[in-house]
Amino acid sequence: MDRKLLRIFLLIGILLIPFTFKREKLKDWMLIFFLKGYISSFIAKVVVRNQNIHYPIRLMPKFFDISIVFDYLLFPILCVVFNRTSLHSKPLSIFLQSLVFSLPMTVIELILERYTDLIKYKKGWNWMITYGSLNATFLFVRLFISNIRKYSIEEEQALSH
Repeated sequence: MDRKLLRIFLLIGILLIPFTFKREKLKDWMLIFFLKGYISSFIAKVVVRNQNIHYPIRLMPKFFDISIVFDYLLFPILCVVFNRTSLHSKPLSIFLQSLVFSLPMTVIELILERYTDLIKYKKGWNWMITYGSLNATFLFVRLFISNIRKYSIEEEQALSH
């Protein structure tokens, strides 16, 4: 049953891709997707090596000890959606949206941890750490892409003068 659930999550992620990447600002959305995937997989790798989390059932277990469905697909898609919805928001609103966007993934992870073998918390890990790390990575990626946009605009203005 857990493998079937993992395949369902994979299918959901694949089906969400066309709705996630709109033509407008496509480069931004792709950068966000890949940056969030990189950050998530880096953190997951450290956490798994430190034995805080274990993924007993995962795709391609011979090659990955992290959950590639979540770290390379679902978390990055959610981060793109977060960045799209907060594109014109003020800092307080961005922070509050980050709290809201982190909540469903944290709840889903907590349910999966309790009732499946897709993820198991070990050595002091809990849902609050997941929630905090999701918020931190959402905000970091949002700040990063904001700085990239600012730099790009300044560069375009300098070149046009």
